[in-house]
Amino acid sequence: MSLKRKRSESKKEDKELIEQVRKWEANVLGKQQNLNDVLEILKVAKGASVEASFVAINALGRIFSGLLSKGLMNRTKDSKKLADDAAMQVMAVKILMQLMQHEGANLGRLAGGYDFPNEMLQAVLQTVLASESPSDHLVRTLVDAYIDSYDDVRLYFYRGVARMLAEEVAGDDAVVRNVFAVMTAIRSVPHKDSSEYGSFWVDPPAEADRQQLAVGNAQQHQKAFTEAWLGLMRQRLDVGMYKQILLRLHKRIIPYMAEPRRLMDFLTSAYDAGGPVSLLALNGLYTLIGEHNLNYPLFYEKLYALVDRSLFHVRYRARFFRLLEVFLGSSHLPAYLIAAFIKRITRLALSAPPSGVVVAIPVVYNLLKAHPARQQWQDDPYDALERDPAKCNALQSSLWEMATLQTHYYPNIATLARIFNEPFHKPTFLLEDFLDHTYSTFFESDTARTPKKAPALAVQPPTALFRAGDAVTEFMSF
Repeated sequence: MSLKRKRSESKKEDKELIEQVRKWEANVLGKQQNLNDVLEILKVAKGASVEASFVAINALGRIFSGLLSKGLMNRTKDSKKLADDAAMQVMAVKILMQLMQHEGANLGRLAGGYDFPNEMLQAVLQTVLASESPSDHLVRTLVDAYIDSYDDVRLYFYRGVARMLAEEVAGDDAVVRNVFAVMTAIRSVPHKDSSEYGSFWVDPPAEADRQQLAVGNAQQHQKAFTEAWLGLMRQRLDVGMYKQILLRLHKRIIPYMAEPRRLMDFLTSAYDAGGPVSLLALNGLYTLIGEHNLNYPLFYEKLYALVDRSLFHVRYRARFFRLLEVFLGSSHLPAYLIAAFIKRITRLALSAPPSGVVVAIPVVYNLLKAHPARQQWQDDPYDALERDPAKCNALQSSLWEMATLQTHYYPNIATLARIFNEPFHKPTFLLEDFLDHTYSTFFESDTARTPKKAPALAVQPPTALFRAGDAVTEFMSF
């Protein structure tokens, strides 16, 4: 039998099977005594071709929705695993969410009030989040179509995640990875005003006071949000997750938490870790210190330690210097502290790449202009190895490094450094103008510039192939 004929017969069998599924569905929905046909549809859903399975699963969804809405069906607590096919995963979740909506409406009628089908949602979350292979399409659908769109789903999602991370799945790498993927994809944040909650997958009764229900209460949403994020932060995170959480912490997490001070352990641990992780922890930690009265007495000592040779090479250099300008902007900081940072930055600038030096010079200029008492330095007893800014003798030191930078091999830096030879009458530098420079931007800038005169050369251009007195001229004449 030819391959073409086999395909034709297979399509014919699928078409007949699909028609049979539709007949079974009509029988079940028409007369409840034909429920045995559900078993036949289940067999097709599990073992037929992809096309027939899709039709069967959709038929089951419609059947179960009808039975749930009439109170003729109870759920089991059996856990299931995700299908491997991404489209199957998405369709299954959509059907389950539809079933959940019908079950919520039925439970509400039976209870005479509002009753969200939380057990069913937790079963769905358990299946998705504990899976080794949830597709990106499934995660996007779960977030965009349900968690982001409906306040009640989002509340019970956060509660369920907090419970999962605290109990039996703690330490499960797949669960942590999947929870991280979903939570970082959520764009909606808790509202501060309970009146802003009004989008529900399972609608409360018309007569219910929504603000008295958990799904319409701002404090309940903030609490659930807080517990879920704290639960994730207590897990074993890889470096990539750690950095992503720290990057969004001060804007996307802290402002919406019920108790931001509970982040103290996470942030101080990150700040003490050193390297890029410490740099990323700065924003969140400073937010807790400035806005939530966190007491961290060693903050500036740790900040001083972060200013090292690697700072001028890391990806987050611009972010650090933006924050440093904020941290050192207070006029109430002691003189020795400002002097220590100025001296450390200028010393490191001597061996930094041009893209780093071009940031260091404006930072130092702005600090000296903001703290003019630090400009009267003569000698250099500075101890670069001392980790305590109070003991490094920076306040008694000179800034000979700036004189050295005035002879830098890159002319633009040498010119910029000469600003220290002038009175401090110029306005402070706008740091943003210097933060994004790289070797590439320097090269593009220099090659695009038209030179005013020919560059000076260290040798004289030759006028002939051989010069008089060369060995060749002894044997040949030209």
